[in-house]
Amino acid sequence: MIFMNLDLINKLVFDVVESVRKNNDEPGAALEFTVQFSRKNGISPDFLLNIAKICDSKGMFREEYVFMKACALLGEGEQQIEAYFLSGVLAYFMGRKEAALQEFDEALKLDPGHVNSLCNQGIVLAELGRKVEAENRYGRALELDPEHVSTHCNYGNLFFELGKLQEAELEFRTVLELDPGNANNRCNYANLLVELGRKEEAEENFRLVLEQVPEHVSANYNYANFLKEEGKFEEAEVHYKKVLNVSPGHISTLCNYGNLLSESGRPEEAAMHYKLILRLKPGDADTRANYGQLLFELGRYHEAEIQYKKTLEIDPHHVPTLCKYGNLLKRLGRFRQAEVMYREALELDPEDVNTHYNYSLFLLKLERFDEAKEQYIKAMSSDSSLIFF
Repeated sequence: MIFMNLDLINKLVFDVVESVRKNNDEPGAALEFTVQFSRKNGISPDFLLNIAKICDSKGMFREEYVFMKACALLGEGEQQIEAYFLSGVLAYFMGRKEAALQEFDEALKLDPGHVNSLCNQGIVLAELGRKVEAENRYGRALELDPEHVSTHCNYGNLFFELGKLQEAELEFRTVLELDPGNANNRCNYANLLVELGRKEEAEENFRLVLEQVPEHVSANYNYANFLKEEGKFEEAEVHYKKVLNVSPGHISTLCNYGNLLSESGRPEEAAMHYKLILRLKPGDADTRANYGQLLFELGRYHEAEIQYKKTLEIDPHHVPTLCKYGNLLKRLGRFRQAEVMYREALELDPEDVNTHYNYSLFLLKLERFDEAKEQYIKAMSSDSSLIFF
């Protein structure tokens, strides 16, 4: 009997794996097969849950979802509620956010007070841009469990995104009281303190996170950005490198580290980073624009123009590139084309300070003094800081 059961289980698992593979990771057919097969052969929800755990240990998340959802459909009581909740978590990590919301809804139908489902629904709703609904879920969760750490963390993140900084700080500080060792929360709090201009407190919190978890990617990345803004390039570089040691393909770090190298007068190293980013993410307009600017500064004008053109193919409305391309065309003596670029940039963003400033220099070069003065005044009247290209 034991061997027959093993044969049945092997068939079940093999057929599910094949179904998921053949259906381009769409789990519907595999789920229907699993439910019918389990009913016919007396495979219990407990056994399905165990198979799901084995799939989890092997990183087979789509197959895990199938067995977890089958457990939810065939189970009952607390096991069914938890299986629906975990199916929602898996659906979220598979990128199926609407399906995740449905799974959490099923758990909440069975138990309206299931705090973890309310919290996770809030996370998904916030990512879908449904901020009011997300806030509602977090509020309900905290009414049920005022000390639910994950809800306070994510509620704080939502307030931060909404620009409600005092409310965000209250949530983050609540977590620090409930769970002082929560590194993610402390990192988010440090980011909030940067936004509030409380730099010493921010730096202290970044350091506390990294004392606790030296390889914390988000803390190293955000601390590096903070140090870069403070002009502490050498210290920032240390933390960018720590991120890349843990996550070599971390695009944002590669980009900001490349910018740091460029600003530090290390153009060849910067170019290497930009090239790596563009291999990983060819459609990254900002990186391509930065790479084009670096090539321009190195006097490699033909290569710079190629990058500017590619950037504008990706994003025809990329105002910084239109302005920079205008500067390049001016340098090459192609004045008519340069003016087209400046004017196009200002049509897209009439308030762009850098375009007004660079256009004023262009007009001055052409001895169109009144027009140059007009553009210069517009540049200087803005509260924004100029970036000299």
